[in-house]
Amino acid sequence: RGDEKALEMYRMDRDPRQAADRRQVQEMQRWWLKRMIESPRPLEEKLTLFWHGHFATGYRAVEDSWHMLVQNEFLRANASGSFDDLVKGIIRDPAMLKYLNNDQNRKEQPNENLARELMELFTLGEGHVYTEDDIKQGARSLTGYTFEDDGFVFRPQVHDDGTKRIFGQTGKFDGVDFCNLILTQRACSEYICWKLYRFFVNDLPGAPDENARQFLLKLSKLMRDKNYDLKPVLMTLFMSEHFYDDENVASVIKSPVQLIVEAIRSLHTPARNLGALVSAADLMAQNVFFPPNVKGWDGGRAWINTSTMFVRQNLVIYLLTGRRPDAYEWQADGKEFNAMPLIEHLPPSAGGGAGLDETVSYLLRFTLGTPPHPDRITTLVNFVNDRGGKIDNTILIEMLCLIAAMPEYQLC
Repeated sequence: RGDEKALEMYRMDRDPRQAADRRQVQEMQRWWLKRMIESPRPLEEKLTLFWHGHFATGYRAVEDSWHMLVQNEFLRANASGSFDDLVKGIIRDPAMLKYLNNDQNRKEQPNENLARELMELFTLGEGHVYTEDDIKQGARSLTGYTFEDDGFVFRPQVHDDGTKRIFGQTGKFDGVDFCNLILTQRACSEYICWKLYRFFVNDLPGAPDENARQFLLKLSKLMRDKNYDLKPVLMTLFMSEHFYDDENVASVIKSPVQLIVEAIRSLHTPARNLGALVSAADLMAQNVFFPPNVKGWDGGRAWINTSTMFVRQNLVIYLLTGRRPDAYEWQADGKEFNAMPLIEHLPPSAGGGAGLDETVSYLLRFTLGTPPHPDRITTLVNFVNDRGGKIDNTILIEMLCLIAAMPEYQLC
């Protein structure tokens, strides 16, 4: 203290380390996007992205790329496992402990951040079941939960081992006890099922209609009956008639990351430049490892505005052609994309002439995931006929660019 020379040496050593760590998290963004594109387990990656937005933790506050990577691996390992394990693991996660200041939570001066968000955003939903006093008592339960270097540590000397009262129950609760008390609340399963529903089924704003509400009640009961095991819940969700109801097909707006990954995986385009894709996702308001706040991304209609729609459309054009909107044609990345395998399995006559309607209808169903409106078919048929009436690779790529500009392409 007071040794300016020593402080200056520390700063000179610290600054390049911090710069290197920031470069590391940028590399992690490219790594995860590549993993999502190439993974043979796409649902696992999609669930990892879901939990990343649910237990939202931002690098800017954590400032430790390794802790962010460890959290990412933890979410992946438990993505379809037990929500019980996820909750009890996240209160021991160094990145989360740092992000919500629980490393400063001591019995002499409790910090309520983690206890509040644990109930409000991670388990019960805002304003459900808990009271302000429950938050204060929960914060006492979490005192002493911190980390040292890269691992969780419990410091009993700063833990409040006194009696607490949470949800009307009394005891000398610690963090695990606090989680167990939360998981006994019916509101917990209902809230988690509702968030899964909005992510996978239908993200329309407002409260669910009666049909959806009854389905969610059954799903949340199953979650409680299975002790928060996620696999039975997810299987029931994906195999239900409700999931395939007309009102729920193409009723979720693709997140920027999903738009990128789905386009590459379904159309088999080159991934082009991963750094450019990460930057595009950021422009579309989804920067992985950098959620906007502890609430994560709002999703739904928040993804769509005049600025993001411009990027969303140009992103698909870039994947299809290698051309960026801010570059000249000769500056394309040179990776040629052959789109013809998308339709080469169709009857030979389908490439033009009498079979043109069938080819266009198939392409629209394939890319949009729903039966196409007749006007969309007519528009594309007229486009092909104006270009000579025969589909070759150039025409097919141009058709895909037109489809990507349709509002329906933003839905899944």
